[in-house]
Amino acid sequence: MGILKIISRLPFPVLYFTSDILYGLLWYVIRYRRNVVLQNLRGSFPEKSEKEIRRIAKKFYRHLSDVVVETLKTLTLPEASLARRVHIQNREVVEQYFRQGQSVVVVTAHQGNWEWLLVSCSLQLPFQVDAVYMKLDNAFFDQLMKKIRSRFGTYLVEKQVSFREIVRRKPLVRIIAMVADQSFFKMNYVYWTTFLHQETGFYSGSERIAHKTDMPVIFVSMHRQRRGFYQIRFQELDKPPFHPQPHYITEQYVRAVEDAIHQYPEQWLWSHKRWKRKRKTSKASVKE
Repeated sequence: MGILKIISRLPFPVLYFTSDILYGLLWYVIRYRRNVVLQNLRGSFPEKSEKEIRRIAKKFYRHLSDVVVETLKTLTLPEASLARRVHIQNREVVEQYFRQGQSVVVVTAHQGNWEWLLVSCSLQLPFQVDAVYMKLDNAFFDQLMKKIRSRFGTYLVEKQVSFREIVRRKPLVRIIAMVADQSFFKMNYVYWTTFLHQETGFYSGSERIAHKTDMPVIFVSMHRQRRGFYQIRFQELDKPPFHPQPHYITEQYVRAVEDAIHQYPEQWLWSHKRWKRKRKTSKASVKE
């Protein structure tokens, strides 16, 4: 990990030059998940021509390469530099709850630089941030990502024990942060809906946590304004007393993610195999 720290101290122009090389390798040489990306884009934007699809795909690989070097830079990035590069547009949406002594559930997607999103919220907001994460299979990269994500005080909660740990830490005023656009691993608590023109299952864990703990749910989006500079915006989805419609929060989240993707299509994680799992039954939209 020492060599990675040394690399992370390189100035941004050098790192972005490295990102340009990485883009060329990923798109032209290695062709990293290229078929997955193109298939995902075609299914999500059936109205777009093949030329437009490939243009978005190339922009995505450029963006992904930047996210890789920016994430590595986080190992040694000064607080002032991170705060200057990530602007929170409407922090009052979430900070009002801190003043009330109320914890909140914050949900987001793999949009913009989601790693900088997490550490920026930990750095710039008054809340303690508890982030639910999925442990990586590779022990080295798991430790690396833990170090990066916790650098500015984020408390990491492994997904397998997340609800139990959330209940244990309930007295603390904090943000429960969840990235909720991944493909699910188990059929339990999956909500099926149409997302980007495709039937898609979403894990409704954040909604269940909110209802069981009486926490408001806020969506946070992030987009790149220019290379190395991002903007964060909060949007309240629901709060107690919650909307009576079943799965209302999850559906609101899906629409918010969809809107963000339509605004900045190249900044979502298209290399993820989001639609590899299909609904096994049509009797109900959610399996409890």
